[in-house]
Amino acid sequence: MKAATLSRLFDSCVFLTGAIVGAAALVLLVVDRSLADPAYFLGIPLIMVMGWFPMLIGRTGGGIEIAFDSCVLIFLSLITTPVQALAVWSAGLTLGQVLTDKRRSTKAFNTGLGIMAGGLALLVIAMTRGPERNSLRELLAVGLGAAVYFLVDFVVSAVSLSLDERTSIRRELTPTGVLPPMAAFLGIASLGYLGALVVRALGVGTLPPWSAALLVVPVATILVASRAQSRGSEYARRLRVLLTTAIRVQTVTTTPEVLEELRVGACDLLRDARTRLSKDPPSQDEIGVPVKGGGERLWIVSPALNRARSTAKDDQQGLAALVALAEDAFARLRLSDAMAHLAWHDPLTGLANRSLFLDRVEHAMQLQIRRGGQLAVLFCDLDGFKRVNDLFGHAAGDELLIEVARRIRSSVRQTDTVSRLGGDEFAVLLEEIRDADEVDSACQRILQGVRARSMVAGEDIAVTTTIGVAVSGNATSADALLSQADMAMYYGKAHGKNRYECYQLSFGDERLQRIELVETLRRAVESKNLEVYYQPVVDLRTEEIFGVEALVRWRRDGALVPPELFIRTAEESGLIVGLGDIVLDLVTRDAPLLVRAAGRALSVGVNVSAQQLQREDFADQVRAAHELMGDVNLILEVTERDFVDNDPQTLAGMTALAKADIRFAIDDFGVGFSLIGYLQRLPVSILKIDK
Repeated sequence: MKAATLSRLFDSCVFLTGAIVGAAALVLLVVDRSLADPAYFLGIPLIMVMGWFPMLIGRTGGGIEIAFDSCVLIFLSLITTPVQALAVWSAGLTLGQVLTDKRRSTKAFNTGLGIMAGGLALLVIAMTRGPERNSLRELLAVGLGAAVYFLVDFVVSAVSLSLDERTSIRRELTPTGVLPPMAAFLGIASLGYLGALVVRALGVGTLPPWSAALLVVPVATILVASRAQSRGSEYARRLRVLLTTAIRVQTVTTTPEVLEELRVGACDLLRDARTRLSKDPPSQDEIGVPVKGGGERLWIVSPALNRARSTAKDDQQGLAALVALAEDAFARLRLSDAMAHLAWHDPLTGLANRSLFLDRVEHAMQLQIRRGGQLAVLFCDLDGFKRVNDLFGHAAGDELLIEVARRIRSSVRQTDTVSRLGGDEFAVLLEEIRDADEVDSACQRILQGVRARSMVAGEDIAVTTTIGVAVSGNATSADALLSQADMAMYYGKAHGKNRYECYQLSFGDERLQRIELVETLRRAVESKNLEVYYQPVVDLRTEEIFGVEALVRWRRDGALVPPELFIRTAEESGLIVGLGDIVLDLVTRDAPLLVRAAGRALSVGVNVSAQQLQREDFADQVRAAHELMGDVNLILEVTERDFVDNDPQTLAGMTALAKADIRFAIDDFGVGFSLIGYLQRLPVSILKIDK
């Protein structure tokens, strides 16, 4: 037989036994009218009231309620017949249980058990009290009857709990905290005997009538103390449940685990296994609290009961506290997920970041070793992206990066990984490629997708990208493979941009050569081992030379290094400022000699970089040099890209130099983003149109 069936059968037997005993007492009372004394029925409301203030004995799963209404039973047993006492007791106990909001099965069990225990207590008292009133034997009989009532109530309740919760009877019969309720029970039961003594004394006129009212004081005190003790221990238990649940929900790592801990905690808190998580709000006979932050909308719901331990309002507050703990755990999980996402993804585009990309590449390389096949890494660097930031601002640049990320993502397969490495650099991992045509097709789609025009900040602009390709085979790690793709990309930029280039072993030599070139140029700048050539500026109408342009040259091992090579190297390595200072010093030295040779004033053009213009002392340096040049019209030439930055310090320096009779020229005008508008706010005198 199943445990649930056995539990219901046992509870039903208890109810039937009590019902038969109570019904028999009522029948006898009706049949033998001589036993009926209406005054004794005043004990019924007293039994009902005192039954609502039980003492609790129990463990976490369930509980045993021991009521103190037995003092009324003791009182009735001493001043009336056992049958009438049992009839009044049965009626009061039944009405008291009917008016509670407990489950029907619980009401029935409590009613049957109370009547059965009361009948046994009355039987014991009747058999042991003897004929003499107000004697020690009568007192002992009352104590024995009260003890029998307590033990029957406690043992039968423990057996019912054991069957219902599938625990051992021994475990339920040895709960902690049983001695205080038992002592309190016997004490308040003795008040029934005391009440009987008072009534007897009133009958013989030895006590004033109002003395009976004094019994209310100890009875009320014990009932209030009982309720306070029950509620106090219950609140302490609930606090322990809340603390335990708080620890549990903060240690789990998934939303379903948090919800399960919430459900378990709620069942423990209310000691009601019917407490559940529901998608529907509570009904009229239920209490519930919405659970937010766990994905779908849920409610934690439980029957709305006013128990000896607590009220429905207390239960509602307890559920709300548990839900607050769960929602705090949900917030922790969301924060953890967000932090994990930020740790592995680019916050602007949502693509994988460098760490996640390298991890994916490393994993793909390990799979390749076991399964065979090839993979490729594409390193994409945008061409001309800096000018977008300079012309339209960083907000427009971010908008463009988001659009480029979307286009690259849509140009490859879903199984491929796209990453933003930083700035305007992107990378793509192509896994399980069968031949070079797949790589070629992917690169062509990316090139075509990126160079399509975009509307950014209300402007129709276009950028391109240069792609470096590295195929697994020579690389031993993810870092090495990405470095190879990076070198291929730089090679592609050096040979035309808006194209893709596959890595070759010789690229590594070129990179080493570039590093060596930077170091050699650094030593040349430090030792001022540079030369200036002067290119004449001719008036086409008169064929007269009216000025010169200073061009810096560098000899390495006796041979001239191409300017387009070492000038770009100086800009990328930060050596351009020192190089520009050397050129200005050489021109200051040569200018008087040039004027003397020409026999008249000359214009001298000197190329300067944006990095020089941003220096605070640059304007003072140029004015001092101009004074030493003699009869020279000094022209500072800046490429167009250096003018698009709205740096206030640069504009202030240019304006100050213009006031000092130094003119500015824009070199290579017409390349890239040419806007006539900025010429209106800059002190520019000369435009050198690009060929």
